[in-house]
Amino acid sequence: MSNTADDVPGWLYRLFTGDSYPYLKRQAKFSLKRNPTPDVLRELFDDIFPRCTLKVLLEEKHGMIVQFRELGTYEPGEYMDLVSNPVDVLRETYGRGKYKLNFYEGENFICTTNFKVDVE
Repeated sequence: MSNTADDVPGWLYRLFTGDSYPYLKRQAKFSLKRNPTPDVLRELFDDIFPRCTLKVLLEEKHGMIVQFRELGTYEPGEYMDLVSNPVDVLRETYGRGKYKLNFYEGENFICTTNFKVDVE
């Protein structure tokens, strides 16, 4: 799999290119000096996504404090099963809980999303 916009789930592409996490839009604005078009964002996604790492964190509550414990880091290309079917893979790999998936390009944070696995 080449890890382009055509290869990833729609929710993941929208997460990377949406307004909540403007990392890709900022990268495009710095180079183009204007707001990127959808085609430019797609090209930038196709360039950056294959280099991204993914960290899986577990939410742990300690009284009134919420902390996140890192469970694992996935190198580029190693997490496509996880993003294709996140709830099932998280359940099978780590069990029930509230999880956070953080995406990075090198040490630069790109975006995050949360999943609840067998938690009400």
